[in-house]
Amino acid sequence: MVERLQMVLAGEAVTLLADRALYWPARQRLIVADLHLGKGAVMRRAGIAVPSGGTRSDLARLTTLLEATRADSLWVLGDFLHAARSEGSDAAWQQFRQAHSQLAMAVVPGNHDRALDADAADVELIPDGTCDGPFNFRHAPGEPDGASGYTLCGHLHPVFKLPAMRAHPLFWIGDRCTVLPAFSLFTGGLRVDRRQVLGSVLCNGRDLLKLD
Repeated sequence: MVERLQMVLAGEAVTLLADRALYWPARQRLIVADLHLGKGAVMRRAGIAVPSGGTRSDLARLTTLLEATRADSLWVLGDFLHAARSEGSDAAWQQFRQAHSQLAMAVVPGNHDRALDADAADVELIPDGTCDGPFNFRHAPGEPDGASGYTLCGHLHPVFKLPAMRAHPLFWIGDRCTVLPAFSLFTGGLRVDRRQVLGSVLCNGRDLLKLD
């Protein structure tokens, strides 16, 4: 197993990273899906006892990936937020944003992003179905009217379980679409059937395993 895996999608070289991200060298762009910033705070406000620190931990992982890839830009494929903003998650994001002030950041809005203030977060909102090169960037699988290209998206949080192993996040790779795993560690997952994972890639934060 390896920490990063070079692949070709839609004729473009990309790098899958074990910590749930995809790097597109031609654009020097790091791509993640489903950050769900502030999820712990939302659950604690609802009376559910969950530990704090999840947002800062996820942003620290993102910093490590940005440094490792030397990316010029970061795109988030939806669910930047989990729901309502919180003081803690806002402060953690602002600290992260200031540390990466030269980085271009864009967000495809997801179904959890109704409270996202792009100006306050200092990110660019780009439409669902934005096309660049051969790729069509969306939050969820599917093609909007008139769109073409190979889809990169998130939303489903795909996971797969091998025998004698717990379920791990999955880069769910198909002929027309790749669904990225949820970047946030504090998420559930959609278990993908073994008949649908040929050519897909498992990740556990440290290693990648291609399912041939």
